Amino acid sequence: MQENPPFLDQELFFAHLKASRLGLPFRHFPTLPSTNQYLLEEAAREAPEGMLAVAEAQTAGRGRHRRLWHSPPGKNLYFSLLLWPDTSPLRLSQLAMVTALALREAVLRQAPALPLALKWPNDLWLQGRKLSGILCECPPQEKEGRRGIVLGVGLNVNSLPEDFPPELRETATSLLWHVGTPFSRERLLADFCNALQPLYEQWLPEENLAPFLPLWRAHDALAGREIAVDRPNGRVTGTLLGYTDQGLMLLKTPQGVETISAGDVHVRPLPQRPAQG
Repeated sequence: MQENPPFLDQELFFAHLKASRLGLPFRHFPTLPSTNQYLLEEAAREAPEGMLAVAEAQTAGRGRHRRLWHSPPGKNLYFSLLLWPDTSPLRLSQLAMVTALALREAVLRQAPALPLALKWPNDLWLQGRKLSGILCECPPQEKEGRRGIVLGVGLNVNSLPEDFPPELRETATSLLWHVGTPFSRERLLADFCNALQPLYEQWLPEENLAPFLPLWRAHDALAGREIAVDRPNGRVTGTLLGYTDQGLMLLKTPQGVETISAGDVHVRPLPQRPAQG
């Protein structure tokens, strides 16, 4: 008989949590359809900034472009965080890249040598495979004149290859799969909040992402690569040149340089390294 998957230890999470603005109120569920959907509904009830919703499993977890996010119970992190930033709604999409930087820092606090790369606009890659995804959604309601945003994160922590459906085993990975030893989900979750708070506070008064782009460029999975971007009006292919201070992609195409605000980026996966340790 298969053992029940371990639940996240809330006391251990709070023991590692140092952030004063993020991670509270804390909501923890055995199962949710979607942590993002839960917080979007809570935002409609004017839930406070910093509310964190975590699910051991999701029955309707989703990534960008309405894709389903594979969510086996008790192994990974599926969570969402609610923010009410005092800034222009036009800037909110920039928080996807800020969130990815914070998530990368949180993982590196447990495994400093991991070659974690950033894939625009909001994924973490490990040796050319997807380790995490981030889905940012804005509730339609405002609170005190501010537009909220829900930051949804799926991070593959302790999944094994057999935990992934066959169609994902060539493109996805997990920390356990790569390193060979399990990671503390509680510490990863707390360290994400700890890492995001100073980045969020730095971003709020800025006009753009300029202070964050040097770090992004240093770990950019797409730098100089031939890529294809699927947009609502069709696919465009070219070579990545970089990003604007607003976080828009600059792509060199046969027709010239195009500025891309959103899209689904495709590159050839790199081979997986054997597990270490």
